[in-house]
Amino acid sequence: MLLQARAVTLTNYDEVARFVGLDPSAMIRGAGLRPGDLRNPENWLPAAKVIALLDQSAEKSGRDDFGILLGKCRTFTSLGPVSLLLKHEATIGQIILAAEQYSYLLNDLLHLSVQDDGRSAIVEWNLVPGLRSRPASTLTAAIAYKAISEALEFSWDPDCMHFRDGTPENLATFKRFFRCRLEFESAFDGMSCSSVNLRTPNPFADPKLAAYARELLDLLPGNLKGQATAKTNSAILLMLDEGDVSLDRAAECLGLTARSLQRRLKAEGTSFNQLCRSARRELAMRYLANSTLSVTAVAELLGYSQLATFGSWFLEEFGLTPTQYRRNAQILARSRSSPIRTPKDGKGRQRAPPRSPEVRLVREI
Repeated sequence: MLLQARAVTLTNYDEVARFVGLDPSAMIRGAGLRPGDLRNPENWLPAAKVIALLDQSAEKSGRDDFGILLGKCRTFTSLGPVSLLLKHEATIGQIILAAEQYSYLLNDLLHLSVQDDGRSAIVEWNLVPGLRSRPASTLTAAIAYKAISEALEFSWDPDCMHFRDGTPENLATFKRFFRCRLEFESAFDGMSCSSVNLRTPNPFADPKLAAYARELLDLLPGNLKGQATAKTNSAILLMLDEGDVSLDRAAECLGLTARSLQRRLKAEGTSFNQLCRSARRELAMRYLANSTLSVTAVAELLGYSQLATFGSWFLEEFGLTPTQYRRNAQILARSRSSPIRTPKDGKGRQRAPPRSPEVRLVREI
């Protein structure tokens, strides 16, 4: 049987290839594919050619983090109906099992397994023998990590990510992407955590929506156009990661002139500056909600070399200092994890619910 992979596996390939200095069309042809093959995410492509494209791209660009860059630009919704299911499964373990159950919708390459001895748990992924490569394995790790992390809105991380390959030259990219310990030259590719951690309840679980998602899994998403806004967002994420954000650089990644990109974004009701602002705001909120990152580290991840400059920008955007925002996020997270009880008046009738914690906390500062 000819092993295949859906074109969605290579989502944003053109932008990432240009970002690292490659000609995407030439690379795609060199791997035995046609550029048009990647335009429809539902296309099924020969798996060996997909792996060859990843390998050749990493080798020619000299970027052993190519798979991470490609995975980083994937959106959670690119998983299609699977993303809805993952978002609403009951526990971390069930999210992973659902990903395993429906992995066939993406490719014939991946075998996912979960081992749990009651104390520690291992989630291991293996590519079909003969087709394993470092770029493919790191792309798999990036997609798996991002899918689970975004399903839980960045409220959970494994204890460790494991890689069979040695320490990469571009280690900084791995450290920025994965918010947990990294182990290279490991006995397996995958992630590990405690058994208790695997059974952590999903605060966003909804059995009805999960059931609905399963009904949709026989359908495939039909977004074939690849809008300029989505592609520009991907380019901005890459540029923010390396601290060099500009319209010209984004246009280069998309294979356009700066003026053409501006026109396309205007036609879609946005602009490059608006997208940059939105990306920084979203990343700032996500990073600050993760208490393991210092405010200084968050500033650096967003391209600010001076903490004071980042603080001024954040205060202007949110009306709070980064430290105040983090404290609010932590209090809100604790309140969500506790059952909400509606108070009653003296006659046993329910009172009106209190104001939203977000609003109340901001006003008290």
